[in-house]
Amino acid sequence: MKRNTMITLGCLALITALSMASGHAAESVKRTSAAKSRAALLTEVNALHVEQVAWRKIAWKTCLLDGIRESRKQHKPMILWIFIDRPVNDERC
Repeated sequence: MKRNTMITLGCLALITALSMASGHAAESVKRTSAAKSRAALLTEVNALHVEQVAWRKIAWKTCLLDGIRESRKQHKPMILWIFIDRPVNDERC
């Protein structure tokens, strides 16, 4: 019985310490984000932008058959990207 009580008290102490640490972290994030101006944030975001990205140079095909023909002609593998964003009640399929 004593062991279970000690484990429970240890868990409670750990949970308390973690919740206090997360509260302090949230406060410091609020302070730093409030201190940054809009211009500083825009500068930071624009610094992340990469001008020359390899996938932008690829001549993507929107037709599967065109992609297969091009893949066979160049003897290269084909990447098939499928994205379906239709409403649940769409009856086209």
